Amino acid sequence: MSKSALLVGCGSIGKKHFQEMLPKFDHIMVVDISTEALAWAQSEAQNAAPAAAPAAGESATGTAATISVAQTLDEAIAHVETNGPFDTATVANWGPDHVPTIRALQAVGQKNFVVEKPLSDSIADARDILAEVQRAGGKLFINLTRRYSGLPAGILAKAAEFNLGELQGVTVTGGARCIATNGIHYLDLATVLFGASPVSVTADLATQNINPRHESLAFYEGSVNYNYPGGKRFSCVFLNQSAVTENVRFYWRNAEGEMQPNGDFQLRLRNQSEIDTYPAVTRTGYAQDVAFSGNLWLTADGRTGMTALYDIVSNLDAAQGSAAETVGGRTAEDLLAALHASELGQRLTLPVDETQVDITKHWSIS
Repeated sequence: MSKSALLVGCGSIGKKHFQEMLPKFDHIMVVDISTEALAWAQSEAQNAAPAAAPAAGESATGTAATISVAQTLDEAIAHVETNGPFDTATVANWGPDHVPTIRALQAVGQKNFVVEKPLSDSIADARDILAEVQRAGGKLFINLTRRYSGLPAGILAKAAEFNLGELQGVTVTGGARCIATNGIHYLDLATVLFGASPVSVTADLATQNINPRHESLAFYEGSVNYNYPGGKRFSCVFLNQSAVTENVRFYWRNAEGEMQPNGDFQLRLRNQSEIDTYPAVTRTGYAQDVAFSGNLWLTADGRTGMTALYDIVSNLDAAQGSAAETVGGRTAEDLLAALHASELGQRLTLPVDETQVDITKHWSIS
């Protein structure tokens, strides 16, 4: 069966989405105001390998995906009105345009979406969009691809291998990386690792006009702290006066993991004789015995997180069950809740109570 996809936005991030789409869809429509971006997409398609191997009973076309291009969203909307919805629509345009783009496509019957973060810049919009996807029986995936990468399974597998018990906390520290732009990826990873959503958040944030995408967009530094069920915690501190990349640490009862942004991971254990001699949790000691050192970025079968995401997206019809699904929506709201908590100077329970917080407020995030 022929599969079609729509890509709205073919900038630096959109190009990554396009390259994942090429081997998985038979036809891709690309929308971007830039003629150079559209020409790049057409050139990439011409040089690409043939589309994905056919399922049993289908015949291969022997050709790469066909590409159509447009400079306005109206042309994509007209395509949906005439031909029906795309199998999936990826929204990777200017961050503040994500909401109107999704709504315009939803209005003509588009059901399935991949959305580059941020999903929206207000909690109200995020909730409305996700609710509409649910009502239409569609699926929406936010591009928080660490959850699809090898990191969650790899980290938890190492913890099980060395009998570390439950993960207790995740901390991220670094320079000018932006709580909203990059911190959200680690918040989502922590949520996946803990197997639960956070129950409260506190934050102390500030912004300067240094966002490389546009000076009108915020670039948040400061600290955020999320509490999870069972006393587990995620904390992130970014400093806009530092150009040092982030470092991620994972804490178990008697072990520590350290990860670089590229997925390089080292697991260190405390000395067992010290633990036996002084078993109380308050008798702390250094975790210095290296139990594992390696890269966990790829899945067990060698895929990146984005490749694994598009493997799911391109096979939605074959996926088990047909229930509506939204993935990453709660993380999107939890990130915005931190901005509210900082502004209000108080701890907020999660998900936020709209009688306590102005969920219609828009934030200039990317």
